[in-house]
Amino acid sequence: MNLLIGKSLSGGSNIKMNNIIEKLTELFQEFPGIGPRQAKRFVYALIEKDEKFLQSLSFLISQIKSKIKRCDNCFYVFHNASENSLNEKKCRFCRDKNRENGVIMVLQKEIDLENIEKSGCYNGKYFVLGGIISLLNPEQVKKIRMRELWNRVNADKEVNELVIALNADKEGEATVNYIKQIMDAFVKKRGLKITRFARGLSSGSEIEYIDKDTIKNAFLNRK
Repeated sequence: MNLLIGKSLSGGSNIKMNNIIEKLTELFQEFPGIGPRQAKRFVYALIEKDEKFLQSLSFLISQIKSKIKRCDNCFYVFHNASENSLNEKKCRFCRDKNRENGVIMVLQKEIDLENIEKSGCYNGKYFVLGGIISLLNPEQVKKIRMRELWNRVNADKEVNELVIALNADKEGEATVNYIKQIMDAFVKKRGLKITRFARGLSSGSEIEYIDKDTIKNAFLNRK
């Protein structure tokens, strides 16, 4: 009898553990570019970690919503160190008075911004679109921050150039054309200049992975 109970409990434990593994695998697949195999490898890697690591990871994840803020101006995310700070609504790039105010570089995502910044070739302001136009899903256009970009340019008369730094693929091309269409009124009325990275970027290139020398050349030779 005890043996049967032991087997039953053991089986129940395995079922619960498998449920945890499968659920975590599903959750990890929510991350960009993560497939089922990679997701499961993450889960098995976590199983091997000690309790201290798991507690630290859990704590940091729980702090994301309260401590990480999205800039009201450019939509880059940053750590809100002081909840009472007068500048808490803006990131360090938007607060930096030494950066050129007249130029805004438009990027798809935050990690693209960070790669541009590492190149050291750019000293203007930024704007994170939060996505690009999908050729397979036209409704995606509603999710990118085109209205916010329009409002930013409209409100800041100092802005005289938009540098479009999007991936060199069909979706990036479609998004560039859409931005030009939306900003046409500013081009005509204010002489707003809309430039793009030089064609030195190979087809399909992603800003996130481009080396700093290529970024520098593409920016300096923008048209």
